[in-house]
Amino acid sequence: MSSTRNVSVRFADTALLYIVNRQQDYDKKNDVARNELWYTAADFHSMRQAVAQDVFHVRAQALAGVPFNYAGDDESSVCCVGIENFLTAGFMVEMSACRERCTDAVLVEQAREDHHSARAIAIASFAQTKKVVRRATMLGKVHQDSI
Repeated sequence: MSSTRNVSVRFADTALLYIVNRQQDYDKKNDVARNELWYTAADFHSMRQAVAQDVFHVRAQALAGVPFNYAGDDESSVCCVGIENFLTAGFMVEMSACRERCTDAVLVEQAREDHHSARAIAIASFAQTKKVVRRATMLGKVHQDSI
């Protein structure tokens, strides 16, 4: 097992700027339907409904004693990647509490009069998210072969 302590995120030295036309700037001669370019409120609603149905399905299977299949390999099972935080009430409460702690820590750091830097704000955020990062890392390692 290799150590991940020396792994860090690196960003590009230069930023790329993409100009995206406003929705109303697309006209018929572009021959591109506006609803094909942007998600609509109905699209977002459908996505939320699909997630809710998947969560309900996984919870129902768990109550029925169906063996848990994290990757959802067959048609009757749901892939749980991305919906882990909704599968149990405990996970939902923990994620909500983590978001609140992180937000509070960042706001406290920003409110400091002596100084606040991007580095100090990031450290305040990281300090509050260690537990969920550790859990996500462990989930990833456990299920890496099934995804």
